[in-house]
Amino acid sequence: MRADKVTRLLDSLSEAHETLIADFIPAGARGHFLASRREALLGLRSLLDAAIDRTKEPTEEASKKSPPSRSRGVIDISD
Repeated sequence: MRADKVTRLLDSLSEAHETLIADFIPAGARGHFLASRREALLGLRSLLDAAIDRTKEPTEEASKKSPPSRSRGVIDISD
């Protein structure tokens, strides 16, 4: 039931937002604001893409640059 109230509230806020934009902001300005919003979202996408790329497995070049891991050999102690 609480989720329904939140949904109705968000719908009301969205409708009020659209009404305010339509009534108070000229169409030409709205176009510029929408374009700047799109550019901001594209910038965020670029940041997210870069962050995702950093989480990928290291490439062969990156593994060549890292020092080799030292493994311990087996010592035979039998007579």
